[in-house]
Amino acid sequence: MEYRKWDKVNLKTSLLGFGAMRLKTINGEIDEDKAFELFDYAYKNGVNYFDTAMPYTDGKNETFVGKALKRYKRDSFFLATKLSFGMVKSRDDVLKLIDKQLETLQTDYIDMYLLHALNKERISQIKEWNVLEIVEGWKKEGKIKNIGFSFHDDYDTFVEILNMYEWDFCQIQLNYMDTNFQQGIKGYYDLEKRGIPVVVMEPIKGGKLASFNRDIENIFKNYSDSSIASWALRWVGSLRNVKVILSGMNEMDQLVDNLDTFKNFDILSTEELEKIEQVKYALNNIIAVDCTDCRYCLPCSVGINIPGFFKILNDYKMYENENNSLWQYNNLLSKSSDYKDCIDCGICMEKCPQKIEIPKELARMGEELKFLSK
Repeated sequence: MEYRKWDKVNLKTSLLGFGAMRLKTINGEIDEDKAFELFDYAYKNGVNYFDTAMPYTDGKNETFVGKALKRYKRDSFFLATKLSFGMVKSRDDVLKLIDKQLETLQTDYIDMYLLHALNKERISQIKEWNVLEIVEGWKKEGKIKNIGFSFHDDYDTFVEILNMYEWDFCQIQLNYMDTNFQQGIKGYYDLEKRGIPVVVMEPIKGGKLASFNRDIENIFKNYSDSSIASWALRWVGSLRNVKVILSGMNEMDQLVDNLDTFKNFDILSTEELEKIEQVKYALNNIIAVDCTDCRYCLPCSVGINIPGFFKILNDYKMYENENNSLWQYNNLLSKSSDYKDCIDCGICMEKCPQKIEIPKELARMGEELKFLSK
């Protein structure tokens, strides 16, 4: 197992971290037998970093993670969880939170404590409630060891949050397709310059970088017999200030493959980096519908989020990941009428700068993504 030293806080973590967010469920409950098996196999093969949060798995994740990790010697692993602002409504709620989490997680302390999913809106909340003062107090009491934040917003907001506090570490979304998304690779280099250890989430882009259409996969497969996912993990791991790469491993074959990548870890060669650039170029040039998300077509007369559905179609054509497309589809349906509800009124076409035949393209979704109707 590849391990990385955190010079800023003097500890060493496995480069592969276990992200518990995507644990499998049965009838709304975590499949504990399967999850225990995954945790045990990861732990026995050198994984020592486990990440959870209060909202994961409908609020049941911390309870399971606490139960799972209780079976291991406490100083043999690092536990990460978060202050999730959606779970608190006042400063008083925040003050009560840490003792509740320690009880749920069955531990005396939390190694990595993050302010969860920070963005523009959270900044004023943090200041109004003096959240940093609160978590600093928990650190002095020994209830938490390191203070960090996870992030989902733009680069300027990222810099503003970086300047708010002397952070012990930071968790960002980063992969070879998202170098210009959210804080992007620019934000990573800011962290590197400041000596702030980096934990990376979504290294495989929610599973999208584990498989593509066959022609694009062959760019990698004709070069080596490594899994498609391993290329994404090695790209992130080749950034030396990345200390942990979180992967939501909910199947044993995913875990085994990831462990194989990190047992004899090699940073990417120049030639391998060129292969990744070829894949990026090929993926970015697959466009099923030339929608720029300008949103001039909205509002739709029957409430269809037209750009949202076109994004699902474009993503599927790029990655051919049915599970991810189905998840995007169901998520969009909570905020939009179905694409099948189109009445072909033509109003959207009159407003579209790209002159897309929108009703026709929406109908094509039913042909291209037949699994959405199963």
